[in-house]
Amino acid sequence: MKRILIISEFNMIKRFVLPVVQRLKEEAEVLQFDCFMTKKLLPENNIELKAIFNNVYFNKYPSGVFSRLPGIRFLQYIMGLRITGRELPCYDVAHINFHHYFYAFFTKIIRKKTKKLCVTFYGSDFNNVAWYRHICNRKTIALTDQLFATNPTMLDMIIEKYNLINSDKRTGILMPLMKTFISFGDFLLKHNKHQSRNEWSTYQKLITCGYNADSISRHEEIIKVLIENKKLLKDCFIVFPMTYGQKVSARRTKVKSLLKNSDLHYLVIEDYLKIEKIMALRLATDIFIHIQSRDQMSSSMLEHLAAGSVVITGKWLPYDSLERLGIYLIRINKIDDLKEALFKVILDLEKHLELCKKNREIILNLMSWENIKYSWYEAYSLQ
Repeated sequence: MKRILIISEFNMIKRFVLPVVQRLKEEAEVLQFDCFMTKKLLPENNIELKAIFNNVYFNKYPSGVFSRLPGIRFLQYIMGLRITGRELPCYDVAHINFHHYFYAFFTKIIRKKTKKLCVTFYGSDFNNVAWYRHICNRKTIALTDQLFATNPTMLDMIIEKYNLINSDKRTGILMPLMKTFISFGDFLLKHNKHQSRNEWSTYQKLITCGYNADSISRHEEIIKVLIENKKLLKDCFIVFPMTYGQKVSARRTKVKSLLKNSDLHYLVIEDYLKIEKIMALRLATDIFIHIQSRDQMSSSMLEHLAAGSVVITGKWLPYDSLERLGIYLIRINKIDDLKEALFKVILDLEKHLELCKKNREIILNLMSWENIKYSWYEAYSLQ
C-alpha cells in the first residue's frame, strides 16, 4: 500500500486538496493518505479530516502562558513542527501544499521520512515576498524531488527565480480540483441569466467588482473609474463582494464612503452567501472587473469566465495560459486603461457577451477531474 502525507493548513487542505484526495482514494484503493496540519486543529475540523484521511497529525504548539508573547509563540510553533515531524511514520510521498517560509525549519526532518518530497506553490508563498522568504524557499526546494505550481506562468517564474532550468528536479502544474466547479457546471445547465437576475432582484446590466475586501482588489481605483463613467452606467447595478479579507471592516467602511454620494446603483455584500446565491451572481453578471495587484487563477474569476461574464483584468496577472486556450477576456496594461476598456465594453456589451460564450466549455473542461487527474497520478507515481 502506497503511503502519502499531505502537509498544509486546514483551510488550504479543505479547499484545494481534500477533493483530490477523495477522488484518488475512490479510484486507487491501495492508497493511504495521512495529513499533517501545521497549526493547531479545532475538534470539529479534526473530525472532518478523519472522515477522509487515515491518520491526522497536527502541531500542538504554541501553548502555555508564554505563548502570548509573539517571539516565544513563533519559537514554540517551530518547535511543534519539528517535534511532530519526528513523530511521523515513513512515507512514499510527502507533499507540502503552500510553502510558508518557516517550513524550511522542519523540511529536513520530513525529507528523512519520505522517499519523495513534493512542494506546490500557490502564489502568495512566492509572489511579492521578502528576500529572506526566498532564501527559505530555496532551502526547501534543495531537498525536493518535485516542484509544482498551479499555473504555467507562475511555474516559469519559479524556475527562473530559483535557477532550476538545468535541474534534475521534476517540475509541473498541479491544478486543484475545486469543488465549486463540480456543482457549478450543473447549475449552469439548469439556470439562465434571466433566472439569476431574478434571484438578485435586478434587470439592469450587472457589474461585479472583485471578489474580496482586500486592498489588493483596488476598489478605490475601480470606484474612481465608475464615477467617471457614471452617465454611461445609469442602467447598471454594481456589486462589491466584500465578505472576507484583511482589515475587512475598515475596507468596507472606506468603499461605502467612496460610493455614498456617487449616484451609482450599488450593493456592498458583507455577509457570506449561500452557494446557490453566489452561483446566481456569477451567471447574472455581465462584466467582472478583476484588477488585483496579484492573483493565481482564483476560482471566482474562473467561475465568471464559465458563466459568460466579460472579464476585464490586468496583463500583470498570470493569465497568458488562458488566452492560449482560446479564452476571451479583456486585459489592460495598466490601471489607467480601465476607464477606456470599461467604456468600450459597455458601448458594445452584446458583442462582447457573444464572444464570451465559448469560455464555458473551455473552463469547465480545464477544471474537470478528467483533465487534471493525470498530473496528480504522475506526481504520486500511481497506476
